[in-house]
Amino acid sequence: MGGRADYEERKNRRIERYKELSKRAKERSIMYSNSNANRILEMTPRQPILVGHHSEKKHRRLIEKAHNDIRKSIEMDDRSKYYSDRAKSAENSKVIYSDDPQAIEKLKEKLERLENERKSIKAREHSTWELTNIGATIRETKKRIERLENQEKIQFGEIDFNGGRIIHNKQINRIQFLFDSIPSEDIRQILKSHGFHWSKREQAWQREFNQNCIRATKRILEDISSKEKDEEEEFE
Repeated sequence: MGGRADYEERKNRRIERYKELSKRAKERSIMYSNSNANRILEMTPRQPILVGHHSEKKHRRLIEKAHNDIRKSIEMDDRSKYYSDRAKSAENSKVIYSDDPQAIEKLKEKLERLENERKSIKAREHSTWELTNIGATIRETKKRIERLENQEKIQFGEIDFNGGRIIHNKQINRIQFLFDSIPSEDIRQILKSHGFHWSKREQAWQREFNQNCIRATKRILEDISSKEKDEEEEFE
């Protein structure tokens, strides 16, 4: 079975992180709303600034501080709502990601629902555009199932190259470049240009495992080999 073994764990961690960020932002919003400057202004009778009076500067600073705290309170409240929405979206998302080990099963269930929906539309004799739209979704779903099933059949053996090796880390569904030492800036740019990213946690340059990734890996090896050859010729 493909996908990341820790898919659900990572998803739950992401949801909890959004909830925690929302909570912290809400607490900061309340803190700014209840700041000393705001409370002092609320308790002080409304009166105009006495221009030239010894209290003028202090009064202006207090008003400015209160306005800044209100602005920050609103900003933090907006941030809290943003992360709260992100958490709800992640919890309720119906999107099926290829990293999900149950992706094929979920796509087949989706396909069955779509097929039943198409039969229902035909029975109601609705307009052709509904059938056209659902037909396109069904075809794309079938293609995704086929791609993922074919992907599970792919055997990717470890590859050694000058300065490192390449592996298929099945636990996290990634192809990884493992270098013996920090690669040069040029090689890092080659990796980035082909969609590979550095993972501090894995200590590897990696990309999600699929056919496109395999093709990109081959091109990277060719680019690295070509670069090394050019560098050797420079020193001859």
